[in-house]
Amino acid sequence: MSGGIKAVFFDFGGVISRLDREGLRQTESRYGIPQNGLLAALYGIPEWREVEIGRLPEEEWIAAANRKLREVSGRELPDMREISAEIWRGLDEDVVQLAKVLRGPYQVGLISNSTKRLEKELLEQNGVHSLFEVIVNSARVGIAKPDTRIYLHAAEQFGVAAAACVHIDDLAENVEGARKAGFQAVHYRGDFPELESALRSLGVQW
Repeated sequence: MSGGIKAVFFDFGGVISRLDREGLRQTESRYGIPQNGLLAALYGIPEWREVEIGRLPEEEWIAAANRKLREVSGRELPDMREISAEIWRGLDEDVVQLAKVLRGPYQVGLISNSTKRLEKELLEQNGVHSLFEVIVNSARVGIAKPDTRIYLHAAEQFGVAAAACVHIDDLAENVEGARKAGFQAVHYRGDFPELESALRSLGVQW
């Protein structure tokens, strides 16, 4: 292990789980949702901010997201769970394999803004729960990215300094939050060779 990095943390949605961006655009067009409106309706509403830190039952967020989707589309739509299933297309197998090969040389963890379904319904059902030695779920710790406290909490679980950690995330604000916490961080845009190059430039070797 070189470069002083001891732990690598992954985000789930958009990193381990693959967001189909072309499918996202097609889904928005199919349902009359404005461009970039679907993710905003799901994750940009106040109810998401509450559910992701465990302060609101998930069903209340789902109901609010359904109302928002009807509002932005001007029509009745299927349940948001059905719509969101169209844009999340399984796992990014390149990233999953990377997490596997980094186990051993590095401590490997997950930091995710999620609901309490994360561990059993997302990680276990996708067969990736065992990849991560530490799982930091915002809904369980009551802190969400990009709050620096969630990254520091994650580092503490491994007993390593923030400066010895790397976090990989698909959202720029979460990358910036990690850096403010003292982490190294990589913005993953779905380009796996770019991710490999960025990690190697930080001294992560495999």
